[in-house]
Amino acid sequence: MLTSPSVSPLAPWSLRLLLAAVLAFGSEILIWTNPPGRTLADVLLLIPGYLILGAMLLDFIVRYRTRDLFGVLVLAGFYSLAAALALNPASTLNELPRTLVTRVMGAHALLAAEMIGLLLALTGGAAPRRRRTLLIGSVFVGLAWGMWVRWWPADAGLPDVPLLTMLLYGAGGVALLAGLLIMARRSTRDLTPDALRLSVRGWVVIVVVLSALIILRLLNRELTPDALLLVALLLALSWAILWFRGRTKGRTLLDGCVPVQTPILVTLLSALAIFTGVAIFAYNLPRIQLGEVYQLTLITLGFTAYGLAWLPSVSLILGAQAYIRQIQTRKM
Repeated sequence: MLTSPSVSPLAPWSLRLLLAAVLAFGSEILIWTNPPGRTLADVLLLIPGYLILGAMLLDFIVRYRTRDLFGVLVLAGFYSLAAALALNPASTLNELPRTLVTRVMGAHALLAAEMIGLLLALTGGAAPRRRRTLLIGSVFVGLAWGMWVRWWPADAGLPDVPLLTMLLYGAGGVALLAGLLIMARRSTRDLTPDALRLSVRGWVVIVVVLSALIILRLLNRELTPDALLLVALLLALSWAILWFRGRTKGRTLLDGCVPVQTPILVTLLSALAIFTGVAIFAYNLPRIQLGEVYQLTLITLGFTAYGLAWLPSVSLILGAQAYIRQIQTRKM
């Protein structure tokens, strides 16, 4: 068993499946890791990979009482680093150090943070703050998605993506999320956040599957030992930050989300309509160029800036907070 025997196995795994699908939607469709080019063998490796990463993130939220924006940033960074090793090394670690910054620490980490926010918005009921987050996020993510899919594939040497293809994959992802959200709402009525913690046996399974995926990437020459070492060090740093900030009690990001409470249907449909409409609008915009800068340049610069900034900023701020607490508690 991977969870407490007092809880139905379907309940925690339904939420893990939902988070796995949300993360895959961000990494595969929104960032557009060429989903039409995925083979059946690729998909069969991606499914358990995303599932174990989703299970790990939910465990970390509960185990370390992850509770704020800094925690989300570190969780998202941990996910993007682990996914780069096990799921997409050929497209994220192929040109070190550039792609480590722009794609792993940048694009995938930023999208993962947004997808964690999406999970909280989808499972947190009709709270006004989460409703606003969902609607506003639909605008910005839809805008970036439309421009990214329109211009990035050609820049990366991939085939152009027709608008219909983009929308079909987006619709398929949304349909999967809707089905898993309904299942999670029905099966988590008696679920508590603590049931999302993995047991020792569960962690053994996680480590074995993750190690097998990484070894397979090494054998297929999709991953180099140098990249493995570098990313492993960053993973260790991210985990250390989570552990350092961990508490045994207190609120977590999942407060109000477990059991799952979905937003009202009008909110969900409004967010979907905004996201789709803005994405179509952004895709159909002509190339707006000023010197060497156009739409894709701005998004790439944003990913790069985020990739360079989030880990040093989080480390600096948390270190300063810890130092201030130490000064405040020191006896005079």
